[in-house]
Amino acid sequence: MKKNLQTYADILPCIPVGNFDFETESDTGRIIVLRPKYISKWAEKFVMPLLKQKYFRVKLDELGSLVWKYCDGNNSVQELIGILQEHYGESQEQLAERLVKFIMHLQKQKFITLNCPVSE
Repeated sequence: MKKNLQTYADILPCIPVGNFDFETESDTGRIIVLRPKYISKWAEKFVMPLLKQKYFRVKLDELGSLVWKYCDGNNSVQELIGILQEHYGESQEQLAERLVKFIMHLQKQKFITLNCPVSE
């Protein structure tokens, strides 16, 4: 069941899970997300075989790459804030704001699914 995320606090207990495969650049360690050009079953069957490149290759920056690595279904957004704070040493408020915006953007573009606890 999908929950309508209305507030900043609503997203903190949610667990992000990446929807697409990815590669890691050998020289930088940054993530390249492989987003299929077509997601529908019809396009996958009839159009994809005709394409040279079946994926959009979306290169993430250092922060985005670190976040993507932890969008594995094991960490809540709140836990990701702690991981980023430990890695970058920025204040929790700054990181939280940046992370929530990034997570919401990834969800809107269907790069991730947010598994949120359902409250009674």
